[in-house]
Amino acid sequence: MVVRAEQTPFGRRIATATVVALALMSLLVVRLWYLQVLKGNYFRDLSENNRIRTLRTVAARGMVYDRNGKILVGNRPSFQIALILEDTPNVEETLKQLSDITGRSLEDLKKQLLSQRSRFHFEPKVVISDASREDLARVKVNSHRLPGVIVEVVPTRNYPESSLAAQVMGYSREISKEQLDTLSPFGYRSGDIVGTAGIEKQFESELRGKSGFRQIEVDAMGRRKGELGTPDDLPGFPGRDLVLTIDSDLQRIAESALGERRGAVVAIDPSNGDLLVLASTPTYDANIFSGQVSSEAWQSLNKDSNHPLINRAISQVYPPGSTFKLVTTLAALAEHDATEHTEYSCPGYFMFAGRPYHCHKRSGHGVVSLRKALMVSCNAYYFHLGQVLGIKVIERYGSLLGLGSKSGVRLPNEVPGIIPSEAWKKNTLGERWYPGDTLPVSIGQGYVVVTPLQMANLAAAISNGGTLYEPRLASKLIDRLTNTETELPPKVLHRIDVPQSVFENVRSIATGVVNDPQGTGKASKIDGIVVAGKTGTAQVGRLGKEALGEKFKDHAWFVSFAPADHPLLAMAVLVENSGHGGQFSAPIAKEIYEAYFRKRGMLAEPTPTPTPTSNGKPVKAKPTPSETPDPDLADEPDESGSDVPEVEEGD
Repeated sequence: MVVRAEQTPFGRRIATATVVALALMSLLVVRLWYLQVLKGNYFRDLSENNRIRTLRTVAARGMVYDRNGKILVGNRPSFQIALILEDTPNVEETLKQLSDITGRSLEDLKKQLLSQRSRFHFEPKVVISDASREDLARVKVNSHRLPGVIVEVVPTRNYPESSLAAQVMGYSREISKEQLDTLSPFGYRSGDIVGTAGIEKQFESELRGKSGFRQIEVDAMGRRKGELGTPDDLPGFPGRDLVLTIDSDLQRIAESALGERRGAVVAIDPSNGDLLVLASTPTYDANIFSGQVSSEAWQSLNKDSNHPLINRAISQVYPPGSTFKLVTTLAALAEHDATEHTEYSCPGYFMFAGRPYHCHKRSGHGVVSLRKALMVSCNAYYFHLGQVLGIKVIERYGSLLGLGSKSGVRLPNEVPGIIPSEAWKKNTLGERWYPGDTLPVSIGQGYVVVTPLQMANLAAAISNGGTLYEPRLASKLIDRLTNTETELPPKVLHRIDVPQSVFENVRSIATGVVNDPQGTGKASKIDGIVVAGKTGTAQVGRLGKEALGEKFKDHAWFVSFAPADHPLLAMAVLVENSGHGGQFSAPIAKEIYEAYFRKRGMLAEPTPTPTPTSNGKPVKAKPTPSETPDPDLADEPDESGSDVPEVEEGD
């Protein structure tokens, strides 16, 4: 009798196992078909995405040049060490390893990472900016311990001229949360660089480039393997370059002449409003803001009592002192209230409302004409002239010359100053205007305050016959990608409706201030070039307060233009808390004029003179006129007891 195998218990087990195996195999085949055929494209893309990262590239900002093509602001490569969080299994451990490797504080790394929490999870989070090559080498060697850590190369601002025109150039920094809230609709993202001060801020939209994207390949640990260079890559575009009107050679001379003193120099081309010099001192090294700014450096600049971050040429106001007498002179001649020969007596004071307003020369100047009064800066004469004109006329001509309003220069934080009027006093102080208020205004004291830029523009308008330009700081933009240039033409604000003969007369009278032996501005006299101008010694506090410290000393002014008959350059020089304008500011203007006219071939280069010796030793030279104040100018007036700020002045 034959027994079938399947009828035995062992056979049934084999049959069952075979059926199960075939079923499982069928399921596996179906699953493989589903994964590889039906869903093949989907999982292939998913696999590719697991090894590909899309990174945003930082576009280079546009370069900034001076009028002669010298680079004032450029870019340099900077290395950043960053984390991609989705490739970092243990962020805390990775940061600790990075801290040990680079010597950076773990808390600082965490703080830096936390500051970028608004970035997408897959975006690199910078934890070390502007890393050194030593840091890069250490990170490279220890890359196996640092999953998700990458190194990026980004363009960073560089200031080749260091502190030159630092307040004009400004700086750019990583965008803050407050800025991001405002600028995100314009394509800004966390980690972007944005102009924060100066040219960098004012021309942000022009200097800012357009970011791009690139794809890189990473391994399972998130370590970078290389660039893919796929068609999906989008190159970034650099910002447009900016050409300024600034002459860096003259700017350097101006800053050097000011030295560490607080002050400003503004030089303007009267024919078009071009700013050749816009200096403010003390200054600072703009490279401090290139890359990561240390808290110590930032605090040092912010707490400096000399306020180097402030551009004194446009953001600080000062009483103009006797330089304002140019306004009073123009108004008197234009309104036919005086001629250059109109005479008044100066006994050393001007009597008004039963009390004397003193001139800077105690013994008085005697009978003086308008021409001589400006030349020797006779306060008593201008007190009288101010009463003849009245505040309405003085305010009108001051406004026509650009005082009391912003000049329009393309820089942030310009202030308008004050040219007072009856309405201004009523609206500001709630008081009526009294005739006695006009006296200090007529010589640039009292309520009137100006910026150095306004005074330079005023001098330019007088020198060119009454055309007030908007000071031009940038002349053109250059797009390197298309090789196209966009001109930024001069802009006329208005023309003053005064006969040219009046401006010619003012220029002629101002020439005596510099070229007459009695003139207060003779320290700026140049052989071969006729300089015209007006000195000013602006009082800061009541007389006698100077003994309380430097901050109560007078401000020194010199406002000028040259050559007097066909001006090519107009200038304002201010030195804070130094003394007489003819002694401290006029020599600075002379130095700049000489450099300017030598560059134009209108002055010969100076011939070195041998140092005199006695018995083989150098002999100390006698002080120059600029170092020795005029006895009359050093004469201190008596305090008059006025309720308004003292108005006596010697230039």
